[in-house]
Amino acid sequence: MISNSEQRIGVFVDLSNLYHTARRIHGARPNFGNILETAVGGRKLIRAFAYGIATPTSEEEKFLETLAKVGFELRMKDLQVFADGTKKGDWDVGLSIDALRYAKKLDVVVLVTGDGDFVPLVQALQHEGVRVEGMAFGESSSIKLKEAVDSFTDLSKDKRKFLIPSRLAQLGRIRIRHR
Repeated sequence: MISNSEQRIGVFVDLSNLYHTARRIHGARPNFGNILETAVGGRKLIRAFAYGIATPTSEEEKFLETLAKVGFELRMKDLQVFADGTKKGDWDVGLSIDALRYAKKLDVVVLVTGDGDFVPLVQALQHEGVRVEGMAFGESSSIKLKEAVDSFTDLSKDKRKFLIPSRLAQLGRIRIRHR
């Protein structure tokens, strides 16, 4: 068996799932640098991908620059807007194809998502002999996904490490002292 430090690891992050869950449940943003560092855990990082939907804002540009600086390769696509006004934007298929494409070069795949749609991917990777680890905010993660992966890290259990308070949340914590 390969020692932990020799394991080749690939990290695949569903940005929309993680970002929106952190905002909705915790009123904060995910700390993707700490998430990546924890996912790798002293092993050999082969590739780290972050999958997202492009929306043209200056705030997004800074966010994407930060992701690239901490070591993620960005996979972005435009939001699809249909004639009836409905919108669709997800990377489930693209993330799955990339994970399967790199499976032969990896010992461990870390899926950073709570989306239960990835259970068939987990099973396919495990069938190929790849260990699959999951990371997400436990409160909103699919039970089926948590059961399918070989191990699961609940990011909500260490909020100081995995969350960056939003400006509004920080303002809510300021207490005014009366003299």
